[in-house]
Amino acid sequence: MSTAVSTWLRPLRGVLDPADRLDWERLAFLEAELDNVLDSFPLGPQLPAGAQRSDRLRSIRVELANRGHLDAGTDPALFALLTQFVCGYRDIDLRDATGLGHGALIARHGSKATQHRWMNRLMSGGLAGIAMTEPHGGSRPAAARTCAVVAPDGTWLVSGRKTWISRLTEAVVFVVSFRTPDGHLVAAAVDAVEPGLRRQLITPAGLAGWSWGTLDLECVPIRADDVLSGDAMVLLRRHFAGYRPLVAATALGGAAAVFDQVVANLTSRYTSGEVARLWDSALATVGRAHAQLTTALLGTVIAAHMAEAGNAHAERWGAVMKAHGIDTANQVAAELTLLLGASGFRSDSHVAKVRRDLNGLLYADGIHDSLYRAAGKRHTAHPNAAESTPYPFGALSV
Repeated sequence: MSTAVSTWLRPLRGVLDPADRLDWERLAFLEAELDNVLDSFPLGPQLPAGAQRSDRLRSIRVELANRGHLDAGTDPALFALLTQFVCGYRDIDLRDATGLGHGALIARHGSKATQHRWMNRLMSGGLAGIAMTEPHGGSRPAAARTCAVVAPDGTWLVSGRKTWISRLTEAVVFVVSFRTPDGHLVAAAVDAVEPGLRRQLITPAGLAGWSWGTLDLECVPIRADDVLSGDAMVLLRRHFAGYRPLVAATALGGAAAVFDQVVANLTSRYTSGEVARLWDSALATVGRAHAQLTTALLGTVIAAHMAEAGNAHAERWGAVMKAHGIDTANQVAAELTLLLGASGFRSDSHVAKVRRDLNGLLYADGIHDSLYRAAGKRHTAHPNAAESTPYPFGALSV
């Protein structure tokens, strides 16, 4: 049986983990536990469609948390990245199954009161959403119009509109960026049940496991303890330097599953005599796809290591490898699907869902042309120029 660990990751063990420091048995156990949790539901490993899907995804996250498989942000970057590959291999919507996601901002930069308020809930399976993007353009968070005014009791009241927000109805807390009364850009943890929050749901074409849409804030109170420590742009840049490789690994895991399904289909048809031979063009597509997915995965590993080490170029690598990894996953999945024939284009097939999700990731956390262009600008800058200009954030949060 093909699995993400045995088929894709173990053959690369000597390159991924040359010092043999990673707990590979734990990684394989986590994959088996994920399968056990999926099999424990009435529908088995197949996730339902529609509104029931997010309920099921939350249940999976909670169960994995109960079994001790939720990363509190203490796992090595390589382990967290390979875990995302494993989750994406099963279903790209499982990207929130085993980690803090955007809740890592609270874990790293929240006040003691904010951490006390939210970390137990997040580690018990609660979700954190992130609300940065605004209608005038997600690539310019520094131009945020959402702002705070001072209330009579000294707290801040925040009003504004955030768009293309994922986990819109499932999140227990949102990390929201806004301008303070004196004009500084900050981020704060906002309780998802605040009465001043209004949601408008939009049905996405892909990545539909979690709800998505617009979040309006109307005089939402923010206490001093709610504000994360530091300038919002600095926090977000550091966060996404490490977060983007995880997204790319999830996408590559999804494309790897398509690869294995196509290879199994071709092998079955050939060994059963259904086809007399496999065309050279098909064999070349398969060989090229494996090389593309493997090298893109290695690139995301480099980016994750750089982010973990605080390398000065981590943001560039995270942005470009996220764009490259997801572009590669899209291209590979599209080319391989043709080898399945008409069955690969059934709307209810897993392959079709993977392709919809991969297409959605082209717009998530940095539209790719913008990421490549920003990288090109950095590469052609004066040699002594500091990496001070942030990479763009996308119009869609994941």
